[in-house]
Amino acid sequence: MEIIDFTWSFVRISYRATYLLAVTFLTGSVLWLITKLAQRAFRKLPPGPRGLPLIGDVVHITDQDWLTAPQRMADYGDMMYINALGTGVLVVNSQRVAVDLLEKRSNIYSDRPHYISAGEFLTQNLTLSFSLFGELWHRHRRVAVEGFSKSNSQQFRPIQGREAIMLALELIKSPPSPEKHFKRHASSIMLTIIYDLPPTESEDDPVVVGINDHVERLLFEVQAGTRLVEYFPWMKYIPSRFAKWKRDAQYWFIQDSLMFGRLLGKVADELVHGIDRPSFGATVLKGQGKYGLSEREQAWIVGNMFAAGQETTSTTLHWWLLAMIVNPAVQARAHAELDEVVGRARPPTFADVPSLPYIRAMLKETLRWSPITVLGMPHSSIADDWYEGVFIPKGTIVVPNMRLLNSNPEVFGDDAAEFDPTRYLDGEKGRVNVQAGREDGHVTFGYGWRVCPGRYVAEDTLVIDLATLLWAMRFERPDGARGELDTHTLVHSGVMTRPVPFEFKAVPRFIEAEALLKEALDLCE
Repeated sequence: MEIIDFTWSFVRISYRATYLLAVTFLTGSVLWLITKLAQRAFRKLPPGPRGLPLIGDVVHITDQDWLTAPQRMADYGDMMYINALGTGVLVVNSQRVAVDLLEKRSNIYSDRPHYISAGEFLTQNLTLSFSLFGELWHRHRRVAVEGFSKSNSQQFRPIQGREAIMLALELIKSPPSPEKHFKRHASSIMLTIIYDLPPTESEDDPVVVGINDHVERLLFEVQAGTRLVEYFPWMKYIPSRFAKWKRDAQYWFIQDSLMFGRLLGKVADELVHGIDRPSFGATVLKGQGKYGLSEREQAWIVGNMFAAGQETTSTTLHWWLLAMIVNPAVQARAHAELDEVVGRARPPTFADVPSLPYIRAMLKETLRWSPITVLGMPHSSIADDWYEGVFIPKGTIVVPNMRLLNSNPEVFGDDAAEFDPTRYLDGEKGRVNVQAGREDGHVTFGYGWRVCPGRYVAEDTLVIDLATLLWAMRFERPDGARGELDTHTLVHSGVMTRPVPFEFKAVPRFIEAEALLKEALDLCE
């Protein structure tokens, strides 16, 4: 009987605890939402869908296709404001508004959303891309900007040139799986640039797998709607034993810290033994006194620069390949330029790039046309603001509609949906125009203080890739392929988007191409 009484008492206590927890959850949530809404009730917000009382428009906030459709601009104009469980999200559909807010008012709009699961627990705000605006972020940004400046990035060109040749040889030998080759290629470049590691022969390399797993966890956590704690911050105080998301995040922070520490430790050992080859890791370690970062902060800033560069490069190449197959005339013009400037006795090098305006224009067009993300990285406001008569509350998440901004007919012409590098040429040989009022000619690298610090490395990697691949081969649809290639449907993978899978074949442009690539690769060793 004593055992039965004890068990029944335990059940009653557990039931009461669960009941109290549920009541506390609902009460706290309602009070928080009412407070947030009351603060804005009498101020004119930007236009947007009305949503439901208290919870707002939680349905559409996770639907990227709905958010970024051109119809939204027709409905609401340059700005669309959405309330999702008390959190304001401002989708910016106009380049003018994006520049006004995210660049001219960078002092207000350079924060990131306060991610609790991804920020406080999974990474402890040690990632440059997602960390909060503040003193630590400024130090991290200084490391990245200086380490990957336009001049410093040129030291990595021998690595990028070698890897471009390796990629061309892979596609000549076994082209059916471009994603596999592009991922290996991008991973290998970043491993060498970041950690001075030798080229990797497989995307299944344990180091690559470990970092990619970290990236997948991070991107999952920052997706809208993944965790309730992002909308009800008080939930972070729930003990770990009752919150699996919290336990998992704490565990993986420790594991990822160990992984990044081991990788940077290898670079430190090389420096101790007098081996000082160019790498971002070495730059960070040698500037320890200058940047004032702890060992853990160093390890995370270095590791996350790899994470930021790998996926974007491979995805961009995937879209470019599709564009080449769909546009044979573009390929033909690029081939003619390469034959005239480089010839067929050797692959192109970075010394040739200034004399390849069409290839450089093709790079700009690839970065503009390829929708690797439909929405840009989210910014967050650190103060209340008024803009053109509407109120933007403190803490509003501001998201540039990249897909729309990079295809705006008012900026890029009525053929903005087409892939056409000539939109960046002014007719004078060697001159490449800019568009959208930006040196890049597009908005893919972001805005203001949050602009991608690795953009110069990315451009160098891609321009030598495009030149080398087009010098060596012609890309075509396989014999017997049916139907039209789909350049509009997006396959979502976290925040990244890829094209629908497609078949292709890589045809060497001349019989000596493979042998000349191998010869050039031997000279790179």
